[in-house]
Amino acid sequence: MTKDSENDINKILNDDPFDLLRTETKKNSAANTEDQRLINSFEEISNFYEEQSREPEAIGISEFKLYARLKAIRETPAKIKILLPYDFHGLLSSGHIRSLDSTDLIKDDPLGILNNNDIEKSIYKLKNVKKSERIRPDYLARRKKCENFDEYEDLFKCIHDDLESRKRRLIKFRDQNINSQNFYVLNGVVLFLEKVDVEYKVNDFDSGERTRLDGRTHCIFDNGTESSMLMRSLVKALQLDGFGVSEVRDDSKSDIEITPSDESNGFIYILKSKSQKYEISSKQNLYKIGYSKGSVTRRVSGAKNDPTYLMADVEIISVFRCFNMSTQKFENTIHSFFDEVRLEIEIIDQDRRKYKPREWFDVPLPIIEEAISIIINDEIKNYYYDSKIQQIIRN
Repeated sequence: MTKDSENDINKILNDDPFDLLRTETKKNSAANTEDQRLINSFEEISNFYEEQSREPEAIGISEFKLYARLKAIRETPAKIKILLPYDFHGLLSSGHIRSLDSTDLIKDDPLGILNNNDIEKSIYKLKNVKKSERIRPDYLARRKKCENFDEYEDLFKCIHDDLESRKRRLIKFRDQNINSQNFYVLNGVVLFLEKVDVEYKVNDFDSGERTRLDGRTHCIFDNGTESSMLMRSLVKALQLDGFGVSEVRDDSKSDIEITPSDESNGFIYILKSKSQKYEISSKQNLYKIGYSKGSVTRRVSGAKNDPTYLMADVEIISVFRCFNMSTQKFENTIHSFFDEVRLEIEIIDQDRRKYKPREWFDVPLPIIEEAISIIINDEIKNYYYDSKIQQIIRN
C-alpha cells in the first residue's frame, strides 16, 4: 500500500460525521457489564430491605457500605433510570430522592464516603449490641419478574375488589394460617401462595437442635414479581408486617327481618362537623358517633352552642334505628372499639368553661359502618381496628 493510498483511506475514515464507520463493540460491552454490576449491587440493597424490613443505616461495616451505596444511587439520576425496573420495594421513589442542581450532577462522591480504605476502621466496630434475631440472608430468595403474570392478574383484581367491598377481610397472621392457594398481604403487597413444598428438617441453634417443618414456597405478588423463598422466611416476614386474607364472608346474618313485636330502643347516628377551625376541619375522617332515644334532627338542632358538638353546626351522615338491644351499650362498645383514634381536643363553651368531647373519632366512614354491622351481628369480640392501615382485622 502506498503512502498516498493510506492517506486516502484515513481521509475516508475521518470524514464520517454520523459515526457510521466507527465500531464500539468493546465500549458497549463494557457499558453493559457496568450496568449489570450496578444492578447486582442494588439487588444486595433490596435483599437487605427484604430481610430487615428497613433501609440500611450508617452502622456496622457491611451495613454502612449498603447505606452509602444507596445514598450514592439516589443522588445519581443516570443510575436511578437504570435501576427503576428492579426497584420492587420503592427505594428509589420520589419521596426518597432529593432535588438535584447542576452542581450535584457533576459531583461524584465528594466526601469520599465510598472509599473505605481511607476511613478509620474502628468507627465501624459495633459494640454492646445484641445480635439481630431477624430473618437471616440464607432464608431469603430474590424476587424476580413473573413472566406469566397475566395468568394471575384477574385473580388479584378479584381479591382487591373483595377487600374493598368488605367481602373479604384481613386476618391477624398466625403460623397455623399458612396454606397453599391462600392469599396474604406482606408489607402492603398482596401475595398468592401458589405452592408449598415442605418437609421436617433438623436445624442447629445456639440452644440446641430443633426439628421443624420447612421448605420452599412459590409466591406470586400483585406487583408482577415472584419468589421461591423458604417457608420460614415467609412466616417471619408475615409476622413482622403481614396479614392473612379471609374467604368470602357470608352476609346472610345481616338480613334481619323486623316484626311488630320487636322493641325500638332509639338511634345510633354519625355526624360530621361543619366547624371552620383548622384542628377540626383539617381532619377529613372526623365523625361523631352517638345515640339518641328520640329524633336525631331535634337532638342536634343547637349544635353550634354545645361543646359536645364542637360548638359548630353538624351534618347528619347516617342514622341507624336499634331494636331489642341497649342503645347505650351499643354506643359504649363502638366507642371502645375506636378508642385509639378518639379525638383529643379541648373546647371552650360560651361560659368560657373547658370541655373535652369524647364521641368524636378520626376514622373513615365505611369503617364505622362496617363496625356497626359487626356489632349488630354480635361478632365484635372477634375483631380489632388497625389505625395504621385503617382496616378492621379479624383476630
